[in-house]
Amino acid sequence: LEETIHTGMDPRTIGLEEHEIVELVKCYIQDKRNRVNGKFRLVSYQVRRLSEEPVGYLGDHYLLDVNLREKMVHYTPEEEENYAEEEYISFFLKVIPENVPKLAEYIKEMGCFRKEILLYKHVIPRLQDVMIGTKPFVPTAYFTKDERMIVFENLKTEGYSIVEGTKNLLDFEHLKVALQAVAKLHASSLILEERSKTAIPKIFVGYLNENAYVDNDDHVRKVNLENAIQVLCEMIKRIDEYASSDKLDEILRKVPDLVRKIYDYSKPSSVYRNVLNHGDLWCNNVMFRYEMIPTTVEGCIDSEGHLVEGRKASTDREEQAEAAEADTDVTAKHPFVPNGERRRRKRSSIKKPNPCEVLNLGNWSAPGGARPSSCILIDFQIARYAPPAYDVLSLLTSTTTRAFRKRYLEELLDAYYDALQAELDWFQRDIREVFSNGFESYRASCDQYQLAGLVDSVLYRHVTMLPMELVARCREEHRLPGTVGSQFQIGPQSAKMDICLEAWTQFDEYRHFMTDMLSDLVDKYILKV
Repeated sequence: LEETIHTGMDPRTIGLEEHEIVELVKCYIQDKRNRVNGKFRLVSYQVRRLSEEPVGYLGDHYLLDVNLREKMVHYTPEEEENYAEEEYISFFLKVIPENVPKLAEYIKEMGCFRKEILLYKHVIPRLQDVMIGTKPFVPTAYFTKDERMIVFENLKTEGYSIVEGTKNLLDFEHLKVALQAVAKLHASSLILEERSKTAIPKIFVGYLNENAYVDNDDHVRKVNLENAIQVLCEMIKRIDEYASSDKLDEILRKVPDLVRKIYDYSKPSSVYRNVLNHGDLWCNNVMFRYEMIPTTVEGCIDSEGHLVEGRKASTDREEQAEAAEADTDVTAKHPFVPNGERRRRKRSSIKKPNPCEVLNLGNWSAPGGARPSSCILIDFQIARYAPPAYDVLSLLTSTTTRAFRKRYLEELLDAYYDALQAELDWFQRDIREVFSNGFESYRASCDQYQLAGLVDSVLYRHVTMLPMELVARCREEHRLPGTVGSQFQIGPQSAKMDICLEAWTQFDEYRHFMTDMLSDLVDKYILKV
């Protein structure tokens, strides 16, 4: 989500009318200001593209800038202009890319927008109510239109940002904070079920129907998966270690059935407790907020970049316990401009804040830098009902390298368990209600779903990790990127010409990432080395 400096457009060009802007601003003011009858006058508004390059695969993204003025009793419009308070509010819009008909058709068939809209209108507000009073873990949607548009708060104005410049990888501290948000999501669905005495899929019938891994020959996602298998096998043939191996034929024979196991993994489990899963946890779907590391503290970072004992980032529940004993001034920690900044100055002299202004992170791990303090999960287009381990292993696989997982996976799995336990303890619930034998059952589920996390990551990331110039070219040619680009099952010759193989040949970063992930899959589950 890069800084935008693009020319503003009339919101009607993307199908957003003025009365709808009024409606969503009212919802925002009611939510953020707790003013049900707050009256205001729109001063100006515009939409801007988030970026000239595509920043997402299943939607177009815009910012909506709104300037408004509070209505004052017994004041004329001219007097209001001189004396009334004025606010600037920024919203984030996700819209079906109707200028790319094939992509729009694909999104509609997959049901991405329909699912996300249903979740943000009906499910997520219930989960937010469960977790009221804690750090946010999901964004708030203030307006939806048909099955083609969602308007959210702009999280950047609240200090959240996506990690950039790390080759789509996350470090230990970011992952630990992200797992706390994942634990909140899972715990909120568990508590909602407990209070409702009903499973989530029965409360919200049809909302979580599987739309990513559909084992139906007539469904576009079945075609996608079979095409992906062909392309992944072509990649494996190009990995030196396997290309010259007498095991190559065995590998290529076993990969398809190994990948197809995802159909069973994505279903609700009959063995482990299921929760609402995000379903697409990778670096672009987790946004972080930061706090400064005091420069006067020496030795707060160890040689591996971790906070040493005494400087560990506290959990949300620990902070709540501390807040009960003493009030804490948290505003000094976050030097950013929030939405709704109010000014008692004449409109012409108001300097509009930059909606994309965020803390310059620099080196996160360096003393005097910044560390992640909270995380929000975004993009619920392929959410499902499955065991917690599915989400956890997908996140920890798609955002790390094989070497990193070998060193830190156990510790991070423990971190999630501790975070979930803390959330459930807050509601006086025993974690054994989720995992029958406590930690032992949890780790058994992680062992079972480790393959799910790896297959899930391979299937998504071989497309989402494509270099932006290739994705942009596909859009210019009005076609879908990679293995989602064909409505028909491709053969070996077509697979060799897939754009993912082009990326493999031309872009070292893409090739190294996919080699690392595919090698883990082959070595661990086929060669068993």
